[in-house]
Amino acid sequence: MPRLRPLFLTAILFAAGCAPLRDMPTPAAPAEPVAAASVSTPPIPTLTGRQATPLSPTSVPAASPIPALVGETVIASPSPFPTSLPTPDPSPTPCAEPGRIEFGEVNSAVAGEPMRYRIYLPPCYGSDGRVYPALYMLGGNIHDDAIWDVLGLDEAAESGITTGQVPPLLIVMPDNGWLANTTTSGPSSYEGFVLNELIPHIEATYCAWPAAEGRAVGGLSRGGYWSLMMAFRQPDVFLSVGAHSPALIDSYAGPAEDPAITGVTNDLGDLRIWIDIAERDPYIVQARPLHDVLESAGVPHEWHVNEGTHDEAYWRANLNSYLSWYSDGWRIDRDQLPECATP
Repeated sequence: MPRLRPLFLTAILFAAGCAPLRDMPTPAAPAEPVAAASVSTPPIPTLTGRQATPLSPTSVPAASPIPALVGETVIASPSPFPTSLPTPDPSPTPCAEPGRIEFGEVNSAVAGEPMRYRIYLPPCYGSDGRVYPALYMLGGNIHDDAIWDVLGLDEAAESGITTGQVPPLLIVMPDNGWLANTTTSGPSSYEGFVLNELIPHIEATYCAWPAAEGRAVGGLSRGGYWSLMMAFRQPDVFLSVGAHSPALIDSYAGPAEDPAITGVTNDLGDLRIWIDIAERDPYIVQARPLHDVLESAGVPHEWHVNEGTHDEAYWRANLNSYLSWYSDGWRIDRDQLPECATP
């Protein structure tokens, strides 16, 4: 096996780029160590300030075509979603109740302050008494919990669910805060917040599927770094990991955090992996070597190079392909899912 070279370190800050800032406050009261096989050990923080915002059916956009892939790709689809879904085919949601967005906070011991999040709940949420798969989507270093809302991820999910092209799911969109921009890994970092505080909180508060089969994590820009880093270090926690325009430039990263190393030295099992980036994205310089290393090591993954650059227009244009890929891991009949134990 060729010797693996750690990520090239640079101080570039571009668009939603991800070089961490220094001289930030030290996190208070570190959380319990990250558990690879379970994230349910730490106490569940208290949810505060929740409110609901229904999605208007008239505001749901029609699915837009996936842009043509440029040069390199593994799996391409000519339409926003697969034209034929695996059996059993998810049925369109029969009720008239639209999906909605709720807002909340986790009282984070890792951050030493409340951490905001917003969560998309699908149409008829809770009506069948079953759990839902949960997709955790992380933003870049200049983003807060609103970025995926701004891009239209919840509307795209609503459209896919109501037409039967996407299975009903939860989408959790946390605020990054200073924690994601100034830490790298471990229980006192953003990784510790997501694994030991956010996920247990969501699974205790909502009808989220409390098992690896029911969890996926994805992110854009620096959030793409976090998603790969967490999933490659803790592959038993998630079914799928997606990195969308990942900014793999962390000035504190070492062998224990570098996805180009952990992706081939750790046993990733059946972890589903997706990496996409624009052909004019400056971070392709770091993303392409990661793809090369995974490919050389025989690690199954999807690698897509699309038209565009590192900006909101690129991510917005690819939302449907992201949703379709995450959904492929969850195309099962809801009657086969566990019952929801959350009050």
